[in-house]
Amino acid sequence: MRRMKSRLPRLLAPALLAAAVPVTYALAQAPAQPPAKAETRAGLPRPSPEMLTRLQDGRMAMIKETLKLNEAQLKLWAPVESQMRTAAAEREKARAEREQLRAQGGAAPSLPDRLERASQRMARRAEQMKAFADAFKPFYASLSDEQKALAGIVLRETRGHHGPRGHGHRWAMHRGSGAPRQ
Repeated sequence: MRRMKSRLPRLLAPALLAAAVPVTYALAQAPAQPPAKAETRAGLPRPSPEMLTRLQDGRMAMIKETLKLNEAQLKLWAPVESQMRTAAAEREKARAEREQLRAQGGAAPSLPDRLERASQRMARRAEQMKAFADAFKPFYASLSDEQKALAGIVLRETRGHHGPRGHGHRWAMHRGSGAPRQ
């Protein structure tokens, strides 16, 4: 029994070492896999431009169907829809530019450069918001009270580019008049 106890540590240490070497070698050989270009950070595939267009078409159809727009309202809706589509296209273009900059792997911009770019984005966004508000006011004025209540819901559900509580042109409709309180 004593002899077995003295052999066990001598045999166990080399056995554990022999088992650990292949694992360590395998881990050292596995390169870190960057996400594929078509994947988002969550690892899900990014929708194709065609798919994004189909989704946007579906959202616009859902809004029009939910609001049951008449002919006069449809004429006022066209500029609103155009503004929404333009904003979506500009967001997609900005996303593609950011992705291209990341892929180039250059040095991160300095703080003053980032502030300047943020200022430019805010100025563009203010122009877009003004254009959207100008197109939206006559459309909204043409809606019945029931349609206004529904507009507060369906336009909010289209969501901005920052998720369900986004700051896109729909931010003002979260608690707009006629919309149900959350």
